Amino acid sequence: MKAAGWSGARLRLRIEQFAPVLGDPDANLGPLTAAQTAAAEDGVDLLVTPELALTGYDLRDHVHAVAAPVDGIPFPALADGPDVVLGMVERGADHVPYNAALHLRRGEVLHRHRKVYLPTYGMFDEGRYFGAGERVRAYDAGGGWRLGLLVCEDLWHPALSYLLAADGANVIVAQSAAAGRGAWEGGAGGGRFASWTAWEHLAIAAATAYGVYVALANRVGVEGGAVFAGGSLIVAPDGSVLARGDDLHADRVTADLSLDAVARSRRPYAHVRDDDPRLVLRELSRIVAGDAP
Repeated sequence: MKAAGWSGARLRLRIEQFAPVLGDPDANLGPLTAAQTAAAEDGVDLLVTPELALTGYDLRDHVHAVAAPVDGIPFPALADGPDVVLGMVERGADHVPYNAALHLRRGEVLHRHRKVYLPTYGMFDEGRYFGAGERVRAYDAGGGWRLGLLVCEDLWHPALSYLLAADGANVIVAQSAAAGRGAWEGGAGGGRFASWTAWEHLAIAAATAYGVYVALANRVGVEGGAVFAGGSLIVAPDGSVLARGDDLHADRVTADLSLDAVARSRRPYAHVRDDDPRLVLRELSRIVAGDAP
């Protein structure tokens, strides 16, 4: 089994696209452990799960029953094998449940991101059940790799991808539980769901603009009236799609990432080099203060 921890300029990333059992962390932990074992056998360094992979999505008032603290080694079953980005309900020290993405290494939390933007439109009512995250940070994962995590709606707010890029991320990992819409129309790229085209555009745009990899891990399955759209994808820093998952069934989406590809994507382009966060900060401060243009 491949040892946890990264070194070198290449990284094998896999998205485990599946349908979690709603409200049953124990039932989901077994398949996730098996997926980690299979990933180790295939030389995977980082296994990424969809949003709320440990519990399923449509939890509503059940969030409190499945929320868990993440101190110490919260998931010893995932302590042997490659790193895992796990979607779960975190119970904060304030006893508030958060929709969280955890980067686990040897079962311990290397980094945590709490979903910042909680959708409260259409079928979504997350703001009623979860606390909102209040920060977005890139972090070092070893071997020259610097990552940033987002959860679902966060990707629809480009400022968060920008903040991760400005903070030095060369991989953005986004978890989602995106339902499929427009099945009769189909997607522009030939998929079943018209709605997934927008997600693909968002991932490609962030990768291309900032010269970073984007791994978008979506789920499949049915909960209530929602059919989740699958279609997980890994996008290279030049905007090309390296791998794409099935849009209806469980799938494993794997690609090899390279720091050399990150470097190539930034030549001759110099968007990251020329970006001026001080200008952004100055103008946002003016807007927030309500100063005249």
